[in-house]
Amino acid sequence: MLALTAGCGGGDAVTARTPAEAVTQRMKGSAGVKVVRLVRLDYNEKVFAPPAEDDFVVPVNIGEYSESRTTGVLGATASDLTATYYRTNVPDELKSVVPTDLSFMTTRTITIAGSGTYEYRADRQDVPAGKSWRHGRGSECEQLSRAIGSLGVRNLVSPEVLRKLAAPAPSSGEAIDGVATVVHAGSSSLGEFGDAALHNDPVIAAKLREWRDLPQVAWRLWVGPDRLPRRVHLTSTYPMAEDNRLETAVIEVDFTDWGSDVLIDPPPSDQVHETGTCLDPEPY
Repeated sequence: MLALTAGCGGGDAVTARTPAEAVTQRMKGSAGVKVVRLVRLDYNEKVFAPPAEDDFVVPVNIGEYSESRTTGVLGATASDLTATYYRTNVPDELKSVVPTDLSFMTTRTITIAGSGTYEYRADRQDVPAGKSWRHGRGSECEQLSRAIGSLGVRNLVSPEVLRKLAAPAPSSGEAIDGVATVVHAGSSSLGEFGDAALHNDPVIAAKLREWRDLPQVAWRLWVGPDRLPRRVHLTSTYPMAEDNRLETAVIEVDFTDWGSDVLIDPPPSDQVHETGTCLDPEPY
């Protein structure tokens, strides 16, 4: 069990000169922050097989889902995040054929430092009867993620990523939740956010470089007077996308209530299924 308790968002963060310093100070010890992330996916041009009388309408290339919303809390050593998924690109005439409600994919993910990651999916997929959660420590998966580069919710509050996001000179931004902000905007390959030390195997290293260099990401980072992040907007593009593959992902993340009091427990051990595979709560 991890208890996260903290103050109300002021304190030593106001002395920080950069977002990386502010988050390092604020996330120290037992402090947490509430997050809301919205992901919108765009696939290639959507084509639908023309229906004939009494024929089924066959949708082509609508993607597995086109929007997800993740809510929860991040702490210095733990997080508890719940994601829900929806199809938002289904034409009205096809909604009776293609469901837009993907509640069966709802996923809750608990990560606790030293204890690994626990994943609960509403349809109990990939767990045996009588179990509700998958659990993995995933050291190899974490190493792969660092090598490829990632901009997940936890990465966005890491000092390493924040130093890169805040490197461009700021411009004046709008008020967010009544707080004045400045905006840092830039772009690079997703690989710029990965670990420079790639895999020792030369073949795997070459593939990792390809994965790192192809996706491009543009960002805007809003920070308050205390230098704490208030919002991040990311647009990732995949220039080599083929038919039925993701072309663009737009991610919007809001950070509120820095210093929230949070209590995170691991799931009951008798409900946990141990797995050696990488846990991937999102289908992209």
